[in-house]
Amino acid sequence: MIDFRYHLVSIVSIFLALAVGIVLGAGPLQNNIGQSLNEQVTALRQDKATLRAQLEAQQRGIDARDTFANTVTPKLVSGSLSGRTVSIVVAPGADADTVKKTTTALTGAGARIGSTVTLTDAWVDPTKRTFRDNLATQLASLVKAPGTLSTPEMLPGTVLARALLTTAERPTDKLDPSAAQALEGLKAGDLLTVGSDPVVPASSAVLVAGPVKGANEEDTSARLASWVALTRALDAADSGTVVTSTMNATDPQTTGALVAAVRADGDASKAVSTVDDGDQSIGAAPLVEALTEQYAGHSGHYGVGSDAASVLPGTVK
Repeated sequence: MIDFRYHLVSIVSIFLALAVGIVLGAGPLQNNIGQSLNEQVTALRQDKATLRAQLEAQQRGIDARDTFANTVTPKLVSGSLSGRTVSIVVAPGADADTVKKTTTALTGAGARIGSTVTLTDAWVDPTKRTFRDNLATQLASLVKAPGTLSTPEMLPGTVLARALLTTAERPTDKLDPSAAQALEGLKAGDLLTVGSDPVVPASSAVLVAGPVKGANEEDTSARLASWVALTRALDAADSGTVVTSTMNATDPQTTGALVAAVRADGDASKAVSTVDDGDQSIGAAPLVEALTEQYAGHSGHYGVGSDAASVLPGTVK
């Protein structure tokens, strides 16, 4: 009997609460609730419209900036690299549009492209290090790699650099047979592919960075170290090396990781220049100017990243 009364009272209480809610909702509170909801919806619509207007304004600003950069840059850099030959080295996974813009910027400044070499993941894969080192050791004599650049860390990059590059201001139009043989050896080892155009010696190099993806943090660090070693080897064999990347954060999974690593490396940062907005229209002029600066024996780090010295050589951030 007690249980029945308990359940009966509970049921009555529930229905009473519902009844009170219905009465209040249909009566005194109806207008307040409806008005409050309408005000919230109106405010959200206004916020959405404001955000859309801000986004459209920002996009117009970006479009105007790109138009300005695309119009002014060719005039600004015209002839800056006249008579120079540049090799483009492309990291695996590098943004294709950035490679295209890099090529356009260089040729627009008067440079000749000596070669476009695309490296494979095997170039930095820690599990392929023994194979890489053994192959580089076999090829080293072909390019007369100096002892200071013949450490296991540096040797693969040294072989590639000395096969492609020279410190001569006006290189010859034909690759040395030994250099060609060394390049073919790296190609046969599946460490790289070479563009269809004939390879000619270059006096400078631009490395287009790709994402650095390791199986774990240790793997990623090893890969980054190999990339930094390559930049140093390239710079030691030519008259100037620049690393360019897409505009990204320094997350190791992004293409900006190598630029950040070079800037953080004591030796590499003093020798190699970097540009962190190579995928943007505003990145073309800094790339060309950084290379010109390299020919004069100086290095710098440019772009929009927090670790960049300035947007453009000769300017203050």
